[in-house]
Amino acid sequence: MSKAQSIEKGKKVMEIMNSLFPEGIHDEKLVNFFKGLPPLIMQNGLGQTIAFIMSKSNDDKGKNYKNALTIFEKIFGEGLINRIINAEIKDYIQMQKRAIEYAGWIKKFALAFYVKPSSEERTNDDASPST
Repeated sequence: MSKAQSIEKGKKVMEIMNSLFPEGIHDEKLVNFFKGLPPLIMQNGLGQTIAFIMSKSNDDKGKNYKNALTIFEKIFGEGLINRIINAEIKDYIQMQKRAIEYAGWIKKFALAFYVKPSSEERTNDDASPST
């Protein structure tokens, strides 16, 4: 992937994240989840990762997962899981490779958009997510 292609992926992710989090990300758990996306996809594959995110997004605590699903669907289009399931292996591998690249940008922007709680809101000495 060329530098220009990488920058275009970054721009796309930044636009999506700006629309989802105009006031920044205030949830450390969400930032940590986004940080774990690249290895999650690498270890489990894109299909299983999206299925996992979908299963978690259906419960009351699933807002963070819904945000992740929204990001991937804005990147790859609606009905992503059906596209994954019905893809030829060559197309699936390409999609997975692209998802890992996008996940790297998601991780970077999650860290950049994180709004640390004020000292009164902190429950421990360092509430910022580790890198």
